[in-house]
Amino acid sequence: MDTITILGAILLAYGGMILIYYRSNLKEKGKKTSSLMFNGVMSMRRGNFDKALLYFNSVYENSIENEDYEEMAEAMYHIGLVYKEKGKNKKAMRYLNGANELYDQLGDNEGTEKTINAIESIIPN
Repeated sequence: MDTITILGAILLAYGGMILIYYRSNLKEKGKKTSSLMFNGVMSMRRGNFDKALLYFNSVYENSIENEDYEEMAEAMYHIGLVYKEKGKNKKAMRYLNGANELYDQLGDNEGTEKTINAIESIIPN
């Protein structure tokens, strides 16, 4: 084999290793975010709202870092629900309205609907 063929094979193998690394890294970040979201929901269901906020805020921060607007909207929705449960309706409305805007921009009708329902549950009739 000539040197160019060997160098080409090395570069191809190196490129493949980089691709595998980034794919596995993305999967790990996704698992981490899913785990944080799950733990936040479970904490919220148990009535541990402060702990739930820690989890949801971590998801929110990760979503900003990764520019993941679906996760951002979901985190904002859940943060709004926690503040609603804590009786902090002004903060709840701020997060729920933000989530609603993101869901609307993403074309996520289900997200928009659940957020509107949460907002309507805060606004007195």
